[in-house]
Amino acid sequence: MNPANRLAQISFTAGPAALLAGWVLMRPIEGSLVPGPWWTAAHLVWLAGFLMFAVMTLALRGLAGPVTGGRRVAVEVLTVVALSGVAANAAQLVIDLYAGFAALDGEAMRALFEQVKSYPGVEPVVYGAGAQIFYAALVALAVLLAALRRATPVSAAVTASGVVLLGVATFQDGRGSALVAVGMAVLWLGTLLLGRGPSGGGSGLGATTPSRA
Repeated sequence: MNPANRLAQISFTAGPAALLAGWVLMRPIEGSLVPGPWWTAAHLVWLAGFLMFAVMTLALRGLAGPVTGGRRVAVEVLTVVALSGVAANAAQLVIDLYAGFAALDGEAMRALFEQVKSYPGVEPVVYGAGAQIFYAALVALAVLLAALRRATPVSAAVTASGVVLLGVATFQDGRGSALVAVGMAVLWLGTLLLGRGPSGGGSGLGATTPSRA
């Protein structure tokens, strides 16, 4: 198997799995601003996960096949938006890792974050909508692939359900909520199904059947 294709296949599992693994690693410190090994391990895992999400996004772009016209534009725009969201999340995690190494305690971490967020554009782009837009673009890509018959409607629906559950649980109960973990698990299942292609048989990334524009 082509190593690039193998990495693409792995990304559909590794990205969401890393989200959940990082959440688990944060449980000993209850998701709080506590510098130390748990904080560092969780954020390294999350950073690796978002690198895998970048690979997965490009794989989803390829999964769309040789579409043309407006559908091609939609695929390209959503890919760029998703990758921008990945970049914002990666930047956030690098900042978090630096804070974990540089700060002696939670108060020092909080002060460092406030200093970073005081720079124009950092909070909305890196910590706000700029980071969250990845999930919206992922759902839109999943729905578009289902419309193009390059993924199953079930895979798109499960992916969307995972994102919605993750967002609602985070907003209502905070990132430490068990429902956040459930949302991550549902998202994991959804992306796994997306990677299996339109037949669910695991050949989606290697398929070459064109879609009509």
